[in-house]
Amino acid sequence: MKKEKIISRKNIRILKEITISDFKIRYQNSLLGYFWTLIKPLLLFAVLYVVFSIFMRFPVENYQLYLLLGIVIWNFFAEATSIALRAFETKQALITKVYFPRIIIVIASTLTSLLTFLLNMIVFFLFLAISNIPFSFNFFFIIIYIIELYFVILGIALIVSALYVKFRDLSHIWDVLLQIGFWITPIIYPLSMVPETYHHFIYLNPLARVIEYSRAIFILGHIPELKLNIVLFFMVIIILFFGVIFFHYQESSIPENI
Repeated sequence: MKKEKIISRKNIRILKEITISDFKIRYQNSLLGYFWTLIKPLLLFAVLYVVFSIFMRFPVENYQLYLLLGIVIWNFFAEATSIALRAFETKQALITKVYFPRIIIVIASTLTSLLTFLLNMIVFFLFLAISNIPFSFNFFFIIIYIIELYFVILGIALIVSALYVKFRDLSHIWDVLLQIGFWITPIIYPLSMVPETYHHFIYLNPLARVIEYSRAIFILGHIPELKLNIVLFFMVIIILFFGVIFFHYQESSIPENI
Protein backbone atom coordinates (compact mmCIF):
# COMPACT_ATOMS: atom_id res chain seq x y z
CA MET A 1 0.00 0.00 0.00
CA LYS A 2 1.33 3.41 -0.99
CA LYS A 3 2.07 5.58 1.99
CA GLU A 4 0.12 8.79 2.39
CA LYS A 5 2.03 12.04 2.20
CA ILE A 6 2.66 13.55 5.63
CA ILE A 7 2.22 17.12 4.39
CA SER A 8 -1.33 17.24 3.10
CA ARG A 9 -4.42 19.27 3.96
CA LYS A 10 -5.98 16.30 5.69
CA ASN A 11 -2.94 15.60 7.89
CA ILE A 12 -2.43 19.28 8.71
CA ARG A 13 -6.07 19.42 9.82
CA ILE A 14 -5.61 16.31 11.96
CA LEU A 15 -2.44 17.76 13.47
CA LYS A 16 -4.21 21.02 14.30
CA GLU A 17 -7.20 19.27 15.87
CA ILE A 18 -5.10 16.92 18.01
CA THR A 19 -2.83 19.74 19.20
CA ILE A 20 -5.67 22.06 20.22
CA SER A 21 -7.66 19.20 21.74
CA ASP A 22 -4.70 18.01 23.83
CA PHE A 23 -4.02 21.52 25.09
CA LYS A 24 -7.66 21.99 26.16
CA ILE A 25 -7.98 18.53 27.74
CA ARG A 26 -4.82 19.00 29.80
CA TYR A 27 -6.51 21.73 31.87
CA GLN A 28 -10.16 20.83 31.32
CA ASN A 29 -11.08 19.86 34.88
CA SER A 30 -8.61 22.17 36.59
CA LEU A 31 -9.84 25.04 38.74
CA LEU A 32 -7.09 27.39 37.57
CA GLY A 33 -6.99 25.98 34.05
CA TYR A 34 -4.37 27.51 31.78
CA PHE A 35 -2.88 29.47 34.68
CA TRP A 36 -1.15 26.25 35.77
CA THR A 37 1.10 26.64 32.73
CA LEU A 38 2.38 29.83 34.36
CA ILE A 39 2.18 28.89 38.04
CA LYS A 40 4.27 25.70 37.97
CA PRO A 41 7.48 27.20 36.54
CA LEU A 42 7.03 30.31 38.69
CA LEU A 43 6.77 28.22 41.87
CA LEU A 44 9.92 26.29 40.96
CA PHE A 45 11.63 29.56 40.08
CA ALA A 46 10.61 31.14 43.41
CA VAL A 47 11.98 28.26 45.49
CA LEU A 48 15.26 28.04 43.58
CA TYR A 49 15.69 31.80 43.51
CA VAL A 50 15.33 32.06 47.28
CA VAL A 51 17.76 29.20 47.89
CA PHE A 52 20.41 30.19 45.37
CA SER A 53 20.23 33.98 45.62
CA ILE A 54 19.96 34.30 49.40
CA PHE A 55 21.46 31.21 51.01
CA MET A 56 23.93 30.30 48.26
CA ARG A 57 24.69 33.43 46.33
CA PHE A 58 25.99 33.05 42.79
CA PRO A 59 27.99 35.90 41.23
CA VAL A 60 25.48 36.38 38.40
CA GLU A 61 24.06 39.73 37.35
CA ASN A 62 20.25 39.72 36.90
CA TYR A 63 20.12 36.25 38.42
CA GLN A 64 16.31 36.28 38.42
CA LEU A 65 16.29 36.47 34.60
CA TYR A 66 19.21 34.04 34.34
CA LEU A 67 17.40 31.44 36.41
CA LEU A 68 13.89 31.93 35.02
CA LEU A 69 15.02 31.61 31.40
CA GLY A 70 16.90 28.39 32.18
CA ILE A 71 13.89 26.90 33.98
CA VAL A 72 11.43 27.83 31.21
CA ILE A 73 13.62 26.30 28.48
CA TRP A 74 14.38 23.15 30.47
CA ASN A 75 10.71 22.67 31.44
CA PHE A 76 9.76 22.82 27.78
CA PHE A 77 12.22 20.05 26.97
CA ALA A 78 11.28 17.89 29.96
CA GLU A 79 7.53 18.27 29.52
CA ALA A 80 7.52 17.81 25.74
CA THR A 81 9.67 14.67 25.73
CA SER A 82 7.85 13.10 28.70
CA ILE A 83 4.43 13.62 27.10
CA ALA A 84 5.64 12.47 23.68
CA LEU A 85 7.14 9.34 25.23
CA ARG A 86 3.64 8.14 26.21
CA ALA A 87 1.86 9.70 23.23
CA PHE A 88 1.01 6.42 21.48
CA GLU A 89 -0.22 4.84 24.68
CA THR A 90 -2.62 7.73 25.36
CA LYS A 91 -3.79 7.81 21.73
CA GLN A 92 -4.16 4.03 21.38
CA ALA A 93 -7.86 4.12 20.47
CA LEU A 94 -7.29 6.71 17.77
CA ILE A 95 -4.32 4.89 16.25
CA THR A 96 -6.06 1.54 16.01
CA LYS A 97 -9.21 2.97 14.42
CA VAL A 98 -7.98 5.62 11.99
CA TYR A 99 -4.98 5.55 9.68
CA PHE A 100 -2.77 8.59 9.35
CA PRO A 101 1.01 9.01 9.58
CA ARG A 102 1.92 8.13 13.19
CA ILE A 103 4.47 10.92 13.32
CA ILE A 104 1.55 13.35 13.57
CA ILE A 105 0.87 12.10 17.11
CA VAL A 106 4.39 13.00 18.22
CA ILE A 107 4.40 16.35 16.44
CA ALA A 108 1.03 17.23 18.00
CA SER A 109 2.25 16.39 21.50
CA THR A 110 5.36 18.56 21.09
CA LEU A 111 3.32 21.43 19.63
CA THR A 112 1.03 21.28 22.66
CA SER A 113 4.07 21.73 24.90
CA LEU A 114 5.31 24.50 22.60
CA LEU A 115 2.09 26.43 23.30
CA THR A 116 2.77 26.10 27.03
CA PHE A 117 6.36 27.21 26.51
CA LEU A 118 5.30 30.32 24.61
CA LEU A 119 2.94 31.26 27.44
CA ASN A 120 5.82 30.83 29.89
CA MET A 121 8.03 33.02 27.72
CA ILE A 122 5.46 35.80 28.09
CA VAL A 123 6.12 35.68 31.84
CA PHE A 124 9.86 35.89 31.17
CA PHE A 125 9.36 38.92 28.92
CA LEU A 126 7.33 40.58 31.69
CA PHE A 127 10.27 40.05 34.07
CA LEU A 128 12.59 41.37 31.37
CA ALA A 129 10.43 44.47 30.88
CA ILE A 130 10.64 45.46 34.55
CA SER A 131 14.39 44.83 34.75
CA ASN A 132 17.09 47.40 34.09
CA ILE A 133 18.10 45.78 30.81
CA PRO A 134 17.54 48.11 27.81
CA PHE A 135 15.70 46.83 24.76
CA SER A 136 17.86 45.48 21.94
CA PHE A 137 17.00 44.20 18.47
CA ASN A 138 19.27 41.27 19.33
CA PHE A 139 16.34 39.97 21.39
CA PHE A 140 14.61 38.89 18.17
CA PHE A 141 17.37 36.34 17.61
CA ILE A 142 15.59 34.24 20.26
CA ILE A 143 13.17 33.19 17.52
CA ILE A 144 15.95 31.19 15.88
CA TYR A 145 16.88 29.55 19.17
CA ILE A 146 13.24 28.63 19.86
CA ILE A 147 12.97 26.99 16.44
CA GLU A 148 16.21 25.08 16.99
CA LEU A 149 15.11 24.10 20.48
CA TYR A 150 11.82 22.77 19.12
CA PHE A 151 13.53 20.64 16.48
CA VAL A 152 15.93 19.19 19.07
CA ILE A 153 12.92 18.28 21.20
CA LEU A 154 11.06 16.83 18.23
CA GLY A 155 14.05 14.67 17.24
CA ILE A 156 14.40 13.26 20.75
CA ALA A 157 10.61 12.90 21.12
CA LEU A 158 10.49 10.76 17.97
CA ILE A 159 13.15 8.45 19.38
CA VAL A 160 11.72 8.00 22.89
CA SER A 161 8.12 7.64 21.67
CA ALA A 162 9.09 4.85 19.26
CA LEU A 163 11.21 3.11 21.90
CA TYR A 164 8.59 3.32 24.64
CA VAL A 165 6.04 1.13 22.83
CA LYS A 166 8.61 -1.70 22.99
CA PHE A 167 10.37 -0.90 26.26
CA ARG A 168 7.92 0.39 28.88
CA ASP A 169 10.70 0.73 31.47
CA LEU A 170 11.92 3.68 29.43
CA SER A 171 9.44 5.97 31.22
CA HIS A 172 11.23 5.38 34.55
CA ILE A 173 14.66 5.62 32.95
CA TRP A 174 13.71 8.86 31.22
CA ASP A 175 12.49 10.42 34.49
CA VAL A 176 15.87 9.66 36.06
CA LEU A 177 17.76 11.01 33.04
CA LEU A 178 15.75 14.24 33.19
CA GLN A 179 16.64 14.70 36.86
CA ILE A 180 20.32 14.13 36.11
CA GLY A 181 20.12 16.42 33.08
CA PHE A 182 18.63 19.24 35.13
CA TRP A 183 21.65 19.32 37.42
CA ILE A 184 24.40 18.81 34.83
CA THR A 185 22.94 21.55 32.63
CA PRO A 186 23.83 25.10 33.74
CA ILE A 187 20.31 26.08 34.72
CA ILE A 188 20.77 27.11 38.35
CA TYR A 189 24.50 27.74 38.48
CA PRO A 190 26.72 29.75 36.10
CA LEU A 191 28.93 27.82 33.72
CA SER A 192 31.90 29.72 35.12
CA MET A 193 31.63 27.60 38.29
CA VAL A 194 32.49 24.49 36.29
CA PRO A 195 36.21 23.89 35.56
CA GLU A 196 36.93 24.96 31.99
CA THR A 197 38.22 21.51 31.04
CA TYR A 198 34.64 20.18 31.40
CA HIS A 199 32.96 22.90 29.35
CA HIS A 200 33.21 20.99 26.08
CA PHE A 201 31.40 18.04 27.70
CA ILE A 202 28.58 20.32 28.85
CA TYR A 203 28.32 21.85 25.39
CA LEU A 204 27.73 18.40 23.90
CA ASN A 205 24.25 18.98 25.27
CA PRO A 206 22.36 21.21 22.78
CA LEU A 207 20.05 22.33 25.62
CA ALA A 208 23.06 23.84 27.41
CA ARG A 209 23.95 25.75 24.25
CA VAL A 210 20.42 27.06 23.71
CA ILE A 211 20.17 28.18 27.34
CA GLU A 212 23.58 29.86 27.40
CA TYR A 213 23.16 31.53 24.00
CA SER A 214 19.67 32.77 24.92
CA ARG A 215 21.05 34.27 28.12
CA ALA A 216 23.77 35.98 26.11
CA ILE A 217 21.10 37.72 24.03
CA PHE A 218 18.93 38.94 26.89
CA ILE A 219 21.33 39.42 29.78
CA LEU A 220 24.68 40.16 28.15
CA GLY A 221 23.13 41.95 25.17
CA HIS A 222 25.02 40.25 22.37
CA ILE A 223 24.55 37.42 19.88
CA PRO A 224 27.06 34.56 20.32
CA GLU A 225 29.72 34.36 17.62
CA LEU A 226 28.88 32.78 14.28
CA LYS A 227 30.92 29.58 14.70
CA LEU A 228 29.03 28.74 17.92
CA ASN A 229 25.70 29.19 16.16
CA ILE A 230 26.87 27.03 13.26
CA VAL A 231 27.84 24.23 15.66
CA LEU A 232 24.43 24.42 17.33
CA PHE A 233 22.68 24.39 13.94
CA PHE A 234 24.45 21.21 12.85
CA MET A 235 23.72 19.57 16.21
CA VAL A 236 20.03 20.32 15.67
CA ILE A 237 20.08 18.91 12.13
CA ILE A 238 21.84 15.70 13.25
CA ILE A 239 19.42 15.09 16.15
CA LEU A 240 16.33 15.78 14.04
CA PHE A 241 17.62 13.68 11.13
CA PHE A 242 18.44 10.72 13.36
CA GLY A 243 15.07 11.04 15.11
CA VAL A 244 13.12 11.03 11.85
CA ILE A 245 15.08 8.11 10.40
CA PHE A 246 14.78 6.05 13.59
CA PHE A 247 11.05 6.74 13.82
CA HIS A 248 10.57 5.85 10.15
CA TYR A 249 12.03 2.37 10.67
CA GLN A 250 10.01 1.77 13.84
CA GLU A 251 6.70 3.23 12.65
CA SER A 252 5.23 0.06 11.15
CA SER A 253 5.59 -1.84 14.43
CA ILE A 254 3.92 0.81 16.62
CA PRO A 255 0.25 -0.33 16.25
CA GLU A 256 1.04 -3.96 17.10
CA ASN A 257 3.16 -3.04 20.12
CA ILE A 258 0.74 -0.66 21.82
